[in-house]
Amino acid sequence: MTLTGSDRTSPREIRDDPALGTVVAVELTKLRRGFPLWLSTALPLILILPLGLIAAVSPEGRAGDVWGIWFSVTLMFWGLSMPMGAALYAAMSVRADMASRRLVYAYAFPRHRLLIGRFLALLVLGLGSALLLTVLLAAVGVMLAGPQAAAPVPAGVLVPWLGGAATLALCLVIAERWGTAPAVGIGVLGTLLGATVADTAAWWFIPMVWPMRAVVPLAGVEASGVPLQPGDPLLSLAPLPIVAVLSLALSAALLAAGARHVDRKEL
Repeated sequence: MTLTGSDRTSPREIRDDPALGTVVAVELTKLRRGFPLWLSTALPLILILPLGLIAAVSPEGRAGDVWGIWFSVTLMFWGLSMPMGAALYAAMSVRADMASRRLVYAYAFPRHRLLIGRFLALLVLGLGSALLLTVLLAAVGVMLAGPQAAAPVPAGVLVPWLGGAATLALCLVIAERWGTAPAVGIGVLGTLLGATVADTAAWWFIPMVWPMRAVVPLAGVEASGVPLQPGDPLLSLAPLPIVAVLSLALSAALLAAGARHVDRKEL
């Protein structure tokens, strides 16, 4: 007796369909040996050591407020470095995959998963850098001013990192669409604008300055580094949750636009 076509069991369709968590893990593995990891490790050390020397020799430091100046200046440069760091993260990670992009995009699963996985991996890498800076800066505070000095450090470091998520998404989408050079240009522009308009009303409309806007009340300085006087409206912490919500919302919108582009992109 022979089997008819209806009696046969068709083989299951073979589909390479990794979960998003798997994609993120693979991206993190690739980043272990690249420039982003070096940047994540070196940046906190570069901020802590030279700025500590500057704080010690400053007039305020010689007057006894070494920790106050060290804390404020470190946070200020941390906020200013967020746009450039996001741009370098995005540009270097995209450039590293340019040679294999045609092969990777040929796999039978949605391409946008690669974009979102890369964004999350870079965000985690940035979080590692933020946590390293938090530990180092908190240790300095404890040594110089006691345990109470470490209390504002986590918010001072982590809120700007969260505010920089939108810039990371923007630079990643730009790098995918137009190449790495425009993404780096966004980082340079963001650093310049952060030092000039983060403490003005224009900050609402410029995502690249959101990390520095979060730093202003936490560090107690203007965007230019001038200390704020007691009672200054810029010392209000009200913008901090706004910065976080705006950054996450814009990140989602940018990734949605980027996902549409990579899914429709011709190989």
